[in-house]
Amino acid sequence: MILTLKKGGIVVRQGDTKDRNLYIIHKGAFTVQRVSGDTVINCGTLHEGDIFGEMSMILGLSRSSTIMATTDEAEVESLSKQSFLDLIQKQPEIAWKVLTNLALKTQRLDEVQSQLNDPESLKMILAAKR
Repeated sequence: MILTLKKGGIVVRQGDTKDRNLYIIHKGAFTVQRVSGDTVINCGTLHEGDIFGEMSMILGLSRSSTIMATTDEAEVESLSKQSFLDLIQKQPEIAWKVLTNLALKTQRLDEVQSQLNDPESLKMILAAKR
């Protein structure tokens, strides 16, 4: 199913436990935001061809962030787990894209973890938040 959103339209909301779909961006740009306490953290921007929601679809986890359209006429394709499995039979490169996303996220987490284990890096991180 293709969803068309206007600027400010929300695709998924952090903490949502009901939506388990994977999304493929077809048009426009989307911001990724996380709320921590009273602070909204902008985590980046997603564009045409990007995929998100794989963690919720695969592991059944709640949404880790809010994804919101930052352009008018933004379009995403919403895929259930079964729709995703059907799609990768026809277009196996989609599975490779999802695996690449997961590998990149794992690599970034490893980098953050190594910084947290290094006392000097940790001091710099904590000092930047003041």
